Amino acid sequence: MKLTAMTYNICSGRNMQRERNIDFAASVIREVQPDFVTINEVRVNTSDVQVNQADELGRLAGYYPVFGKSIDILGGEYGNAFLTRWPLVEWKVVQIPDRRSEEKASYEHRTVLRCVIEKNGKRLTVLGSHFGLAKVEHDSAVETVMGILEKEENPVILMGDFNMTPDNPKLQPVFAAMHDTANYTDDIKTFSSEDPKIKIDYILYTDPLKADSLRTIDTQNSDHRPLVAEFTLD
Repeated sequence: MKLTAMTYNICSGRNMQRERNIDFAASVIREVQPDFVTINEVRVNTSDVQVNQADELGRLAGYYPVFGKSIDILGGEYGNAFLTRWPLVEWKVVQIPDRRSEEKASYEHRTVLRCVIEKNGKRLTVLGSHFGLAKVEHDSAVETVMGILEKEENPVILMGDFNMTPDNPKLQPVFAAMHDTANYTDDIKTFSSEDPKIKIDYILYTDPLKADSLRTIDTQNSDHRPLVAEFTLD
């Protein structure tokens, strides 16, 4: 069975010209037509957007939406979303423990959105997350992901904005437990979308999934370029 996965940090619906319209992101998803998508930086009924961006993305792009709150902000909520065309079996928000240090960084509570989907009798767990900026937050995020992986019985795809480049040693436990689709190309860069210099967005997976390809989409409808991976699941 062939499947297409996508991850996209949508900058809360803002493009590189700082214009805000959720259809910027929806138009990219409609163009790609993935089976499912993890979305970072989603706002729900905040004072500056006044809509549920997860629901709007689902409506505009033609997917079933799930929203996982990380924090309350501007009278509404903010976090990750998951859009799927596969039937959704279950989902939950896994909290990443907060840590603080003397490092100067913008600290923010983070979460992992865990969704289980099923098609043709095959179940797949999809994890979507947006890791923190500080080193101690990286530790907490990796430990949380590893704890989830240890309990999973389904094949797993982990996607999102990790705020770390591939050479960061804090990512090594995840790389040891999963395969990185970026191994299929040497020139993947995701940030910033205008002139990408670094890779901080990821699609990783476990056996028996097999990655067939990975690409970015050349768009400035957010400050990140989305990643799109093709898989085979036997």
